[in-house]
Amino acid sequence: MFERLDRYRSQSATLRRIIDFVGNGYLSLWNHVFAFLPGYALRLLIARHMYGMRVGKANLHRGVFLLSPWLIEVGDNVNVQMGCFLDGRGGLTIGNNVDLLPGARLLTEQHDIDSAEYETVKRSVHIADNAIVGSWALILPGVTVSEGAVVAAGSVVTKTVEPYTLVAGNPAVMKRERCRDIGYELDFRRPFH
Repeated sequence: MFERLDRYRSQSATLRRIIDFVGNGYLSLWNHVFAFLPGYALRLLIARHMYGMRVGKANLHRGVFLLSPWLIEVGDNVNVQMGCFLDGRGGLTIGNNVDLLPGARLLTEQHDIDSAEYETVKRSVHIADNAIVGSWALILPGVTVSEGAVVAAGSVVTKTVEPYTLVAGNPAVMKRERCRDIGYELDFRRPFH
């Protein structure tokens, strides 16, 4: 449905304004109402069926902010904690057994500051299996956080993070390697978070 609306938007300026107005209101319902409903199961149901988000067995905590959720794909045993910001406009893929800690920001669109028209640039973001993105970390468009990688709290990631490494800082740089023997599974649920 959402892909069809995007095609209609390009047909005329008037149609684009109408679809944008209604669409912004519709998305606002998630970001200001549905995202704060008690119970992750209800939020998952709404994200899947009303917003077209492809999400497996995951936990969306309260207050997760979404942009273009129909372009977001989330695997199984994913924990998206309170206050995370998931930008699907350029395409966002999150693998299995991923932990996004409170306030993590994943961006897929930005403006080109050297463009005379201040055009937007979209580049997909990929978070691979067993990765951890720390609290208030910022993942910029076009970045891949590889399998088992860890992004420390408050880091700004501007380029690909290699598998099983810990990165930290602004811009994030490799600090050390991480143990490759991962035996945990993020399958816990907090029903009212």
